[in-house]
Amino acid sequence: MKKLLENPDFDEASEILDEYLKRDFTVQINGLCTVNYQGRAKSKLDRGERLVIKKQDSAILVHGPENYQPKNWQPEVDSYSVEIDEVEDEKTLVLEAKRTNPDEIVEIRFEEIELLTVHQLVDKSDLKIRGHEVDIHEAIEDDPEIVEEGLKIVERERETPAGFIDVFARDENDNYVVIEVKRNPDYNTVLQLQRYVDEIEEEFSGKIRGILVAPKMTDKILNYLEERGLEFIEVEMEDVIASYEAIDQSQKGLSDFGADYTAE
Repeated sequence: MKKLLENPDFDEASEILDEYLKRDFTVQINGLCTVNYQGRAKSKLDRGERLVIKKQDSAILVHGPENYQPKNWQPEVDSYSVEIDEVEDEKTLVLEAKRTNPDEIVEIRFEEIELLTVHQLVDKSDLKIRGHEVDIHEAIEDDPEIVEEGLKIVERERETPAGFIDVFARDENDNYVVIEVKRNPDYNTVLQLQRYVDEIEEEFSGKIRGILVAPKMTDKILNYLEERGLEFIEVEMEDVIASYEAIDQSQKGLSDFGADYTAE
């Protein structure tokens, strides 16, 4: 932590902000403020307690006490300015974040600042998310018998006028098989699979099978499949990705630390 100021006066806060807002530091301000935005549109946030975060890539976010989404933000800021405004013995600290393309200004006017922190964060790790549809694609390619015995892969991501088929294969009877993979299939998934089957039927003779591969299925979607002569194969994510369950359980909440845990 570079700086941590509790209830700083505006002169002290202004000096710190003027130094660090323009540099590659994460700056956090908790305080009572109003927010005005002018640019492609206009918006105003009336007086309220908010958390303002300026990130090291120059982005600024204004959060309220609820909801994960910011109430106002700028993804990229070209310049910051800070000044103290005094009207009839009432002082406010005014922070302006400006963009030039397009022309936009976020003005945050603080009546009180309860906490000001400055920190230079280091994060060299990319977020790795497992358990997506691509993992099922890869698992089928590595072991086609996840779908059914005797299946042979012809092509991944085969292009058709209707789009890209996830997995194009042949079964043990040499029939062509169109495989669509979805974690959360819906009615549109069924229609898309049907379009792929129709395209392959125009290109090849013989029986063309369409299979939807998913870790779960509702009765309603299953009925849609059966009405069109399409098939469903259920796959367990734990079977597709050996570490899926461990990864899923690795994200802990406060309750996971037990009764002796105290947040500092």
